[in-house]
Amino acid sequence: MITPFIRQDLNISSGPVKEDGSASWLLYDTLRNKYFSINRNTIFLLRNWVGGEDINKFIDKIRELNIGISGEEVKEFIQFLNLNNLVIKRSEDDIQKLLDQKKATNKHWLIKMIHSYLFFKIPFFRPDVWLASSLPFVKFLASRFIRSIIYILGFVGIFVTIQNYETFLNTFSYFYNLNGFIIFGITIVIVKAFHELGHAYVAKNFGCNVSSIGLAMLVFFPFLYTDTTDAWKLTSYRKRLLINFAGMLTELHIALLATFIWSVSPEGVLKSAAFFLATTSWISSLLINISPFMRFDGYYVLSDMLKADNLQPRAFSLGRWQIREWIFGFNFEPPEQLLPSRRWTFIIYAWATWVYRFFIFIGIALLVYYLTFKILGIILFIIEIVWFIALPIFREIIQWWKLKQFMTLNKRSISSIILFLALLFILFFPWKNTLNLPAIYENEQVLDVFPTNDSFIENINVSHNKIVNQGDLLIELNNPELINSIEKADSRIQLIKEKLNRRIGSAEDISNLIILENELEKEIEVLKSLNDQKDKLSIYSPISGKITDLSNFSTNQWVNRSTKLFSIINSDSSHVIAFVEENDLNKINEELSAVFIAKNNEIPNFEIEIVDLNVSAVETLPYLSLSSTFGGTIATRQIIGEKLLHRPEKAIYQITFQPISNEFIQSQWQTVGSVALQSDKYSLFQNIFDTISAVLIRESSF
Repeated sequence: MITPFIRQDLNISSGPVKEDGSASWLLYDTLRNKYFSINRNTIFLLRNWVGGEDINKFIDKIRELNIGISGEEVKEFIQFLNLNNLVIKRSEDDIQKLLDQKKATNKHWLIKMIHSYLFFKIPFFRPDVWLASSLPFVKFLASRFIRSIIYILGFVGIFVTIQNYETFLNTFSYFYNLNGFIIFGITIVIVKAFHELGHAYVAKNFGCNVSSIGLAMLVFFPFLYTDTTDAWKLTSYRKRLLINFAGMLTELHIALLATFIWSVSPEGVLKSAAFFLATTSWISSLLINISPFMRFDGYYVLSDMLKADNLQPRAFSLGRWQIREWIFGFNFEPPEQLLPSRRWTFIIYAWATWVYRFFIFIGIALLVYYLTFKILGIILFIIEIVWFIALPIFREIIQWWKLKQFMTLNKRSISSIILFLALLFILFFPWKNTLNLPAIYENEQVLDVFPTNDSFIENINVSHNKIVNQGDLLIELNNPELINSIEKADSRIQLIKEKLNRRIGSAEDISNLIILENELEKEIEVLKSLNDQKDKLSIYSPISGKITDLSNFSTNQWVNRSTKLFSIINSDSSHVIAFVEENDLNKINEELSAVFIAKNNEIPNFEIEIVDLNVSAVETLPYLSLSSTFGGTIATRQIIGEKLLHRPEKAIYQITFQPISNEFIQSQWQTVGSVALQSDKYSLFQNIFDTISAVLIRESSF
């Protein structure tokens, strides 16, 4: 075997100090704009490298130098050079290997499509010269003086915005239209352009070459990117941190300025533009770029803070190793030797990233399903789930199978078997026989009792929770002013009657007769109305029921007509309305009773029985207190039309129950809760299977 000739266009420079404090170097491939981190032994090999020499002689030569490099390390170094095409290819065999390597990179069209629709880059231009010429002006804008002004203005803007936060929040709803979304999209482009320029200028300030700025597509969503690969050559982690932070800091500065402008500007175009800039910058910086689980700014910031190059591959390797040790107890050495605290930092980061990506890929799968027409959506959904969720899990299981020769019965493996069997039991054994259904308890007849007039209490014939029958006298009231008016009306009637009795047959008396009779009739009507009001001061029960909400009144106490005295509840007509999802319909057993459980234990639990099951799905939810919009458990979406309606996201069916006991239940007109309904026994797996089947059946229609 002959040592290969190393390419002469490669550059070597000092790298940052490694995690263990040792020195490192960087090998730069100028053709591919790619850096390789190398150690001290690799530097010694490069300094003493001789191409075209027999490898055994070269190994003997290295040993004579007492460098401490083994022959195995030399062979690994040659493999590294060949694998990364860092050697000169001269012979036909070498050229053929390059062609074979090129062919190997030409993946199947299906694989290309999978990766292309998820992520690809389009470089726009090479900004390095332009960045260098405009850097002095930008450095002035980024000076401490300008930044101090921005922070002061931003603090003032935030202070004023907090005082007017309702106005600020209401501005969101004002822009919920097509024009608002268009302006919002344009604002995102502007903010992201400044974000990328922030990376580019800071990198240029530290002497790095910015090779390109372009557009990247992530699941049909475009965003700008800046290639700052040259930042690898920086030996200072602080400078690399500043480059990674530059985009977010630029957006935050824009947000501070925009918040100030919004807080001091009058209504108009400027205030609207400031609102979009402020909200877009805050949301983009805090919710997207700061995440360390995707390869955005947050990931590189975390890598530099931990001084950990290639953080994700190393963390993933340690995460898989720890899981295997916990399950099988192999007692293998970890992929790399780190301090326990640092190793667990990597492991926890890996697990958190997997959980985060699991939900992200689920979200992307749903996104591509709903954004495209159904056939393509189904294909892309399956590809997303299989390729990015199922396939990595399958590959890990394959690795477990390859390690079967090292598997033994030990404390770890026995615990894993027991836990696995317990999970299978919980998943497949039909041990659940209760359905918890969102429900509401209604009292159909609830009467609130108020005085008919301002009066004082003469007598109280009721008490809290007392059962009354229809027609029972409940409370007696009195109004002295009304009594006085009755007496005056009666006196006027008597006076008119006396005048009529004393009339003489003179012409004058005859002319007054009609007037007196009209006055008498009028006064009689007034007296009748006043007596009716007096009779209503004595309140009788209009229904049979139970007295609730009795206020703390006493005799001779004045009350006005707006004062609620008490309520009467007729529980004979009360019922419970519950809602069940489609996949749980077949589990309902109508012969067994159920229990209504009030939310926050507002009323005691009571047994109920089914009286009606509506086989037609509910189109709009009749009880807003059960809607997710108002804190309920039924997921709904609003339908804006002549009347605001709430449509359930899933097919649900209404079940009507009635209390088994005839005892009165003290409650409000409506009480939110749930129904614990006994059903046929079912397993968790059956429940999951029914849910997935229902979704597949629903979505299979074209």
